Amino acid sequence: MKIKNLTKVLGAFVLTSIMSGSVFAAESAGGVAAAFDDLVKNATAAADSAKAGDKDGCLNGAKAAKQDYKQLTGAATGKAMQDTITKLSQGKDLCSEGKVAEAAPILAEVAATLAKLRSELK
Repeated sequence: MKIKNLTKVLGAFVLTSIMSGSVFAAESAGGVAAAFDDLVKNATAAADSAKAGDKDGCLNGAKAAKQDYKQLTGAATGKAMQDTITKLSQGKDLCSEGKVAEAAPILAEVAATLAKLRSELK
């Protein structure tokens, strides 16, 4: 494919993504709260799946939680949140390696920390 055609295709893709709303950041207080609620819900689902030994559920919940985190902006993304998301990634990696039993306590801690951070959010 020629560079000119590739540029057109990529430009159209970016424009379509922006217009369709798939590029989203929770910037209003309500949007941040909703994204944070989804983050807590999906992290809890990942932890529950890991406790039950469900590798796929663990991975799906952790991946969804990571996407929810990407929607957050501002004060909701402070140091404590970044550290928690690092642990979420560690738990997700353990699940993908099939070490679901090792991931369960990490993901349970992540879910508890996120719930605490959510309760502190104004």
